[in-house]
Amino acid sequence: MNVKDRRIHLFLQLFFLLIGLYQFVRLIGSLQSGQFSGNLFEFQSNNLPALSIASALTVGFTSLISSFSMWTRAAWTYGFTLFTSGILFAYHLMNLGSAILHNSYEIIPIVIVLVVVLQSFPFLLRRSYRSV
Repeated sequence: MNVKDRRIHLFLQLFFLLIGLYQFVRLIGSLQSGQFSGNLFEFQSNNLPALSIASALTVGFTSLISSFSMWTRAAWTYGFTLFTSGILFAYHLMNLGSAILHNSYEIIPIVIVLVVVLQSFPFLLRRSYRSV
């Protein structure tokens, strides 16, 4: 691994760690604010709160696992990180519509995540093919 790849590797490791922590802080904040008040299995504004919570937990856990696997440099690191990037991209792209409609300040972190994930795809693809 050359110096440029090491820097990208370290940046992605810290990025996935921060995204995992951000997801959990955002989830705890929305649970405490009463955003999911009432029954979790009733539709609220065309959304099922139980599925929103489950998807936020999935994205948070996979991001933290990706960060940890990049730290340990396991053999499956880049493939799993590529999988996590896809989940992260889809999750934030789906949440972009409600952020535009309800709270425009949430757009900034969502767009930052989308841009970083799109920029990291070539590196992760190259590294995942080399590790096979």
